[in-house]
Amino acid sequence: MRLVLIRHGQTNSNLTGALDTAYPGAPLNETGLAQAAALPEKYERLVGVKPARIHASFIGRAQETAAPLAKHYGLEVVPDEDLREVLAGDMEMETAKEYTDVYLHTAVAWATGQDMERRMPGAENGTETLARFDRGIARLTEGLADDATVVAVIHGAIMRVWGVQRLRGLTYELIAQFPCQNASMTVAEGNPEAGWDLKLWSDQTPESWPVIPGDTTLRTSKETREILESMIYH
Repeated sequence: MRLVLIRHGQTNSNLTGALDTAYPGAPLNETGLAQAAALPEKYERLVGVKPARIHASFIGRAQETAAPLAKHYGLEVVPDEDLREVLAGDMEMETAKEYTDVYLHTAVAWATGQDMERRMPGAENGTETLARFDRGIARLTEGLADDATVVAVIHGAIMRVWGVQRLRGLTYELIAQFPCQNASMTVAEGNPEAGWDLKLWSDQTPESWPVIPGDTTLRTSKETREILESMIYH
């Protein structure tokens, strides 16, 4: 089975670095809408197989992102609350570094498996977060043939935390240095029982990313976007 994870398109909260995780959330901005509109062409290029199902986080920006792809293939988007973002809890919509650091450091503890019981203030712990997302993936894949392709439109932090815990071949250094960019695709093959093998991370093969060995500083998507904009890939 092929699992395609798509991060939602850009919102203004992405630009400001706000911890925007609650329903309904900020809508796609102009750039995000253009990214969503371009998804069918990108999907055809990177995946090229009609999905059997398209599920998406019930948060508005994920639903908006999924809509053009679903329309292209004549499918309905199935909303799933379990596919939502890592919850910020009491820090919801904060932008100050003192709060974003807590969010990132907690995500590090989960991604590395060092402290799965650490809790986001007023929200879930790592064990609860991964179990929730596992349920969403189980529903997405339930009852399908081994050669089926499925799509989940989700969020950036859960992509990193769940991905590094569940996708073989995804390293902590890669998710730390290069979080998935808006409207990018991560592709894995396998199934929930046997596990998943990473094929693409944020539109590229894992080995194509210029990962610096030993650099484990977890960067925000905003920081990474600024780095990527200053780099030239050959």
